[in-house]
Amino acid sequence: MWIEDSYLARRRFLYGMIGGGAAALGAGAVGPLAQYVGNFRQQPPPDFLVLSKAECDILPGTAKMVMYGRIPALLIKLPEPQSELKVFVATCSHLNCTVNYQPEANRIFCACHEGCFDTDGQVLSGPPPLPLRTFYHKLKPEGLVIALEEKNLEKAS
Repeated sequence: MWIEDSYLARRRFLYGMIGGGAAALGAGAVGPLAQYVGNFRQQPPPDFLVLSKAECDILPGTAKMVMYGRIPALLIKLPEPQSELKVFVATCSHLNCTVNYQPEANRIFCACHEGCFDTDGQVLSGPPPLPLRTFYHKLKPEGLVIALEEKNLEKAS
């Protein structure tokens, strides 16, 4: 009688272990799935963004990252003598990794797969299939206005 009871206890223990493992696996799959589905409710980016003079005042040959809603924007002030301000969507056209400006090489670099862009956003090397997307921008007395679409830039006037 004692042997039969021990078989039942072992069997219940094994069923409990298998059921617990299945429950943990299911919870591990449901969590990321729920997070993925939740991303469909993201807020759209704003029509335009106004940066104050202090936020957009950067030295020639340097860059600054700002957020345009949930989209990273890269402000680059080209080295002298041009000192022109360029504004790009700071995500690589290959796999949406964030890019950064390398002042010593005067280029935009994606560290994920070593994609390089010139200061006009055109692909120099690496796997990116398309150039960087640029923001429309306009300097105003109150600061810098940036927008993804030109019609939205005119709304800010």
